[in-house]
Amino acid sequence: MSQLAPEPFRRLLGGPAPTPERIFFTSLWFRGHNNPRYAELLPRLERLDPYVFILPERRIARGIAYRAMRGTRYVRDPLLFAAAGRRYTSMFTTDNEQIRHFPGPIVSDVDDPRYTPREVALLNRPNLAAYVVTAERAARRFQELGVSKPFHVIPQGVSLRSVSPEAVSAVAELRARNGGGVVVGYMAAWLLSAGDRGGESPLYNVDHLLELWDEIHARNRHTRLWLIGGASERVRQRCAGRDDIAVFGRLPREQALAHVANFDIALYPRTRDQGIQAAKVAEYIGLGVPTVSYDFAVTENLRETGAGVLVQTPREFAETVARLAQEEDERRGLAEAARSAGAALDWDVLARRYEEEILDRYLSR
Repeated sequence: MSQLAPEPFRRLLGGPAPTPERIFFTSLWFRGHNNPRYAELLPRLERLDPYVFILPERRIARGIAYRAMRGTRYVRDPLLFAAAGRRYTSMFTTDNEQIRHFPGPIVSDVDDPRYTPREVALLNRPNLAAYVVTAERAARRFQELGVSKPFHVIPQGVSLRSVSPEAVSAVAELRARNGGGVVVGYMAAWLLSAGDRGGESPLYNVDHLLELWDEIHARNRHTRLWLIGGASERVRQRCAGRDDIAVFGRLPREQALAHVANFDIALYPRTRDQGIQAAKVAEYIGLGVPTVSYDFAVTENLRETGAGVLVQTPREFAETVARLAQEEDERRGLAEAARSAGAALDWDVLARRYEEEILDRYLSR
């Protein structure tokens, strides 16, 4: 993964002025864990000058620092953006609240739309040149709410350069030593259960996934479930002592992708449509892994690409995974479709599109 190279904040106060083609960007930045979209996209945008507040890696310290930074932004932001406005002519943002502070033209990436009156008003401000969404339906919803600005679609992607053949082979050897079988996998930042802090979030709760797994494994005893992500103690205890489940915990990004590349079948078992295109589905597609998901608008790219199977009910979900585990030819066809579609989802390709189609058009050099 490319690493973000932050600019020192003192550059906003003095020294040689940035050249006109440089674009201002500022955000909170987390050591070791960030929104996957921005962790991959931002370092690839060559015109960006990122001024980031780096927060601690440890969860408790990170939470305290995050709340402190959010609580003081209404004092800090006017000063920060006044200084930036004197040095830069344009800005890129991933936080729509910043739009009102910067005087020049702005492009905003809206990967988590809320569709509130406040967000609509910010996107309609005169200095917003264009906004970017991960799926066209998000922009159509904004248009229905009254947003009149130009929009572009840059979907979620996958960093194919982060997947080394050596790492994939090493995981394959580990898999073979542990008995092989058909590997069914799931990846998330956190793996939580009801009762855990944050366990009510459909983004991280795996209770339904584990219920599905019991049904899947009962139908096909040759399957193994791999879970990748920060697992709570409740989840670890629930999976303890089971030879059909491996909990790998949080892995470095490159290692996580190498494990995903060894999935035979990927799962996307969220039971509600969150309205946000899932980064992990793009990663499953890019790595050529057949995916089974509930049938939602956010997973329509599986239908469009032929890279997965969409289902309606928990019973159909379990039956489909168990069937795919037995049908190698069907899995192979889905995997080939996924790999074919995945080339266009490579972050190197998407970042080049972002620069040429959007930044160079609206934030002139």
